[in-house]
Order: sequence, then C-alpha cells, then structure tokens
Amino acid sequence: MNEHDFDDLLKGAVPDLPPDDIVREVTPWRRAMDRILPGMALCAITLNFFLLNYLLPTIGVILLLLGFRTLRGENGWFRAGWILALAQVACCLLTLILNAAVERNAVFASPLGQVLPLGNGVLHFLLILCLWRGITAVQRKAGIPVHTGSAAALLVWYAALLLLAFVQYDGLLLGIVMIVCYILIIRSLCRLSKETEESGYAVKAAEVRLSDRKLVGAIISVLVLGIVCGYLFFGSYRMSWQAETSEESAELSEIKEELLALGYPGAALNDLSGEDLLACNGALRVVAQECDQPVNSGREVWTVQGNITHITTVYDVKELHLTDVAVELPGETPQWKVFHHFLWTLDPGFCGTEALQLWPAYRDSEGWTSAGDLTGRVLYDENGTVYTAPFHSLAAEGYTADSIFWGERYVRDVFATFSMPENGERQRGYVSYGIEEVQAGWIVDSWVNYVHQRHRLQYPVLTAEESRKMSGWNDTGPFITVQNALQFFITETGIDLN
Repeated sequence: MNEHDFDDLLKGAVPDLPPDDIVREVTPWRRAMDRILPGMALCAITLNFFLLNYLLPTIGVILLLLGFRTLRGENGWFRAGWILALAQVACCLLTLILNAAVERNAVFASPLGQVLPLGNGVLHFLLILCLWRGITAVQRKAGIPVHTGSAAALLVWYAALLLLAFVQYDGLLLGIVMIVCYILIIRSLCRLSKETEESGYAVKAAEVRLSDRKLVGAIISVLVLGIVCGYLFFGSYRMSWQAETSEESAELSEIKEELLALGYPGAALNDLSGEDLLACNGALRVVAQECDQPVNSGREVWTVQGNITHITTVYDVKELHLTDVAVELPGETPQWKVFHHFLWTLDPGFCGTEALQLWPAYRDSEGWTSAGDLTGRVLYDENGTVYTAPFHSLAAEGYTADSIFWGERYVRDVFATFSMPENGERQRGYVSYGIEEVQAGWIVDSWVNYVHQRHRLQYPVLTAEESRKMSGWNDTGPFITVQNALQFFITETGIDLN
C-alpha cells in the first residue's frame, strides 16, 4: 500500500460531517453568534402591528443574553456584554410589565420612566461596542488578521439611528438607506463569524448552572406574572372613597327645596355636593331632561319587505340613565350652571377605567364663555351607606385628535376620569361647569360622552380617556361610548328645549 492508498483509506474510515444543528451545539462560537446576530436584527426591527413592536425586540434581547452568556468566559468584553444584556432584559421586562397598568403613562413621565428608553438605547450601544471589541480579542487569540470593520460599522450605524431618533426624523429616503446599510452590515458580520469559526480557534463555552431553556422559561414566567398582576391589581384608578355624612345644614336644605320646586330631578339633586348646592343659591329657573341609553351592542333584527331586507339594531336593555340640567343663576348678565349626571341602573360589569368627555357650551361658541371652576364627584351605595369620591382627574386637556373628516387637529376638551368599585350599587356621578353670556341669541349646546370599559383584554393597557383621545368613536373592543346632549334656546317667552 502506497501513501496515496493509505490516505484514501483514512478518508473512507472518517464518517460524514455531522449536521449543522449538532455542530452548533458542540461549537460554542457558532451557537453564540447564531443568537447574537439575529438578536441584533430583531432589536432594530419596528413593526407596529400584531404586537410585533413588543414581541420582536423582546425575543431579540433574550437571544442577546443567551449569546453573550455562552461567550462570557472568553474575554472581558464578552463578559461585559453579558452584564449589559442582563440589564437590557431587565429594562425590557419592566417596560412590558408597566404596559399592563393603567398608570403607565404617569410612570413613563416620571424620572424613572424617562430613563428607561434612554437607558435601553445606551445599553444597546454599549452592547455593540462589547461585541466589536470581543470579536477583535478572539481574532488576536486565534492568530488571524484583525478585521472587524463590520462590527465597527454597526456601532456607527446605531449611533446614527439614535441621532435620527433624537431629532425625530421621519423622512422615507434616509430610512431606506439605513435599512439597506443595516442588512449589508449584518451580512458582513455573518461572514466574519464564519471566518473566525473556520480559523480553528476553539472557544470554550462558559459553565452555566441554569440551562438556556430554563433561563428563558424563568424570564417568560416573570413577564407573564408581572402582566397578570398589572391586569388584576393595577387595572383601575385608586379612588379616595369616603362614607358621606347625612348631616345637612338648613341653608342647603332650603336650596334643595328651591331647586326641586323649579324642576331639578330629585334623584340627581340628592347627589350634589354642598359646594355645588351653594353655587345654585338663588336659582331663577331650571332646564332638565332625562333619558336612558344602552351600553351594549344590542341585537340585529332582520325584516324582509318584498325584495328589500331592513336590518335594525334593537336594545333590549338600557343600562345608563342620563340626566342633564342647567340652572340659571342671578347676575348682571345671564349665567347658567350646567350639570351632567349619570346613573347605572344595572351592574356595569367589569370595573376598569371610565371617562366623561365634555364639549361645553362655550367650546365652539361666540355666545358663551366659561364661568367658574369644573366640579363634580362620583358616588355609590353599599349596605345602606353612600360613598363618595372626587374624580381621579377633572380638567380641560389639549391633545391632537385625528378624524377621517377633519384630519389631525388640536382640540381642548374637558375630561373627568374615574373607576367604580366592583361591589357597589347605584354607581353614579356628575360633572358641572358654569357659563356666562357674551352675545344674546346663542344656543346652549352642551355634550357629554361617557366612555365605559367593558373588559380588560388589551395590550398595552389604555384608559378610557386615552382610548377616546386616540379614536373619534368607540363601539368595538374594550371601550364603548355613549353620547348625549343638552340643547336649548333662551327666548323672550321662555326656554325652547331641543
């Protein structure tokens, strides 16, 4: 047997190379880079549908953690990257859990909340730096020429991305250029990883006490538990409920009798606070209307007449009783105090967040101006005791509304936000404001939109107020809106109620 025959014999005795998945498991470098590079790509992708803007970055940071965990024993740069990846996972989990609480915007507006997105961006930048320097150190150990330009290019690319985000760039052309550059950089990094693997240098995987599967399971468990706790314990506003005392002064009782005689509905009148009763002292007249509104989708009724099918919606139940009242007050110029009451005649079901959106009579009118402060409160009964609380918030707020008819425009509306207890009866409340006449002959046109949360199935969690601001109308999903208006003219002969 000559030397050539002996070589052929050796080649025939060596089995075929194992599949890539087996090679990946026994080659720490490939296993780590097969997680780090996709993780980098997923963290850079933003797809704002099907919750992918949350899912993809979350998967990305977990892959980065697993990849750097494998390489952390190789050199100090990879060890630093592992620590940074841990911090990035913690930031990601905290953000995702906060998205399940109604007070998330208040937290994000706090110093801690403002640090979260900035800190996440800085962590990812430093993570890329550690990847670049870590690959450089591996190439030097392997004795191959150091060429890590693609990793350095990724660092520059991310710095440019942070700059564009800071200046709020929204152009298309530069965005396309950034995407193309990112794809080219990732491809170059993949070739660089393969080149380092084929150099023959053996990277030793760091020892772990917890397998990758168990680590991922622990992260997912913390995330799920945090979101569930957010839904169960932070899905409504914290309200300052107090039992109402039955004591009432003679002056307040006299004012009540006067308002009742003028036509103020008695059930709604009993809910007024002492402050609002005193504001109605000396009332001249009262304009009032009552109605019942459904807070459900109803049922469709099909009626066939010849070749025409009529589809109508029938509401068998109307859960919300609305009472709108305007009280004329004495003064040099006509002044009114407007009240919008609501009363749940049936159990509202899920108690999440509620909101009253007001379009006051002075909103788009040259005939009326605001007079006095916004007032109001919420109430409920339990075991014969009346409990009251101020609204969680009651103020006029400016925001940008988007409408299919008017496009984007800046508006300023009054919002009263609150939550009701699950064990209460006759859950009710009201909001009030004052108006003063500027020009005679203008209609008093006061609207109220009641936004009710029907269930908690939403992510990220929106409050009733936030949902109303984002959508011109709510009749699907977690929220539903009920609308009502008090409209009347003041004529020489009296009140013309529309």
